[in-house]
Amino acid sequence: MSEKILVVEDDKDIQELIVLSLSTQNIGCIHTADNIDEAKKFLLSHNFHVVLLDLNLKSENGYQLLKYINTAYTKVLIVTAKDSDLDVYKGFENGAIDYIKKPFDPIELAYRVKVHIKPSQVLKFSHLRIDRASADVYKDQKLVNLTAREYDLLLCFSSNNNQILSKEQLYANVWGYDTAADDNTLMVHIRTLRKKIEINPNKPELIKTVRGQGYIFRGSIYE
Repeated sequence: MSEKILVVEDDKDIQELIVLSLSTQNIGCIHTADNIDEAKKFLLSHNFHVVLLDLNLKSENGYQLLKYINTAYTKVLIVTAKDSDLDVYKGFENGAIDYIKKPFDPIELAYRVKVHIKPSQVLKFSHLRIDRASADVYKDQKLVNLTAREYDLLLCFSSNNNQILSKEQLYANVWGYDTAADDNTLMVHIRTLRKKIEINPNKPELIKTVRGQGYIFRGSIYE
């Protein structure tokens, strides 16, 4: 699967330059957003490996977006004209791993992204371990037999750890269409998945229901 990259930049010329520099190097599947609201929608519906974030988004502060990014899985590279030490430190304190000052060398930007683009293939959450390379799932070190749909659902949840996912988002990511036409289908799959991965399916600790909003995966991350 091609690595997904989100470019959050409201200057169209710079946005196009970033996209060109990455696509020329055949780096990932690139999405672009002009503002925080648009970026948030992408983050809720896709699992990104890298986010390139501008801090000056018209009247918005790019730092506001960092709290919506799960930096355990998504690498944040700040691309901005802000260059004070305070700006750099604030970005790192909020989860960024690299800082690229404008104007930048397009080739250097592409190579910096390439360095950070390979995510860990193993996700560990307390009693659960997911090996994305082999698609194996282990509960207390015992292999769990999941269907393809259950695995895709678990991967969607775990890759968006601590983020509320609506039924529509789950259908779009796992089933491949936008509208949750049959709530019962989703409920049945979540119920069977809970039976296989939860210590106590009647009191789930990982996949929790958020009344009126959807579901959230609450996994404590282990290295």
